[in-house]
Amino acid sequence: MSNEDEIRKLLKFRNDLELNLLKLSKELDDTKKVLAQIEKLIVQQGFKQPKTIKDIKVVTDPELILEKVGASSIQAKDGTILGNMEIDEKQIIFYPKQEFQFSTNIAPYQSFLIDRVLNNMKTTDEQKATNGELEIDDVLNYSVDLDNEIIKSITVRNYGGERRLREIQSSLRWSFDKMYDKIRRG
Repeated sequence: MSNEDEIRKLLKFRNDLELNLLKLSKELDDTKKVLAQIEKLIVQQGFKQPKTIKDIKVVTDPELILEKVGASSIQAKDGTILGNMEIDEKQIIFYPKQEFQFSTNIAPYQSFLIDRVLNNMKTTDEQKATNGELEIDDVLNYSVDLDNEIIKSITVRNYGGERRLREIQSSLRWSFDKMYDKIRRG
């Protein structure tokens, strides 16, 4: 088996583990919400309030972290690492590799990633909040840390679940791969 096949298998295995951690994190979050509802019902029935969710300890052992879904890298089609992502149940932070000097002026950063993907998601969430389908605190928002026009990091808060996480990862990958191609070609 070639080294390239080994690396592909390892990358797939890592991706599967990251998805598994994301699912477990979502399950933990959902379980806490159900527990909170049960506690609320118990209190309404007149019993003394049991321990709150805040009293539940989440494992923080480095090998068993459930609070943090994980980290992954964004790669170009040629395998070059374009940046790294930190992901937890509430936010995604993408750190582009500074050696490439990704600028906000390189397409498709503004036209696709910002306008078409992130702003559309934000607008959709704001509409849901207006309709009462989503809490205002759960509306997607994002910020971009810049040094002049060079992107230092992109933070997306309240991304809203696994489907959106995959969409954002895919959009980051596609956008920064296109930007990388333009940088390489000069």
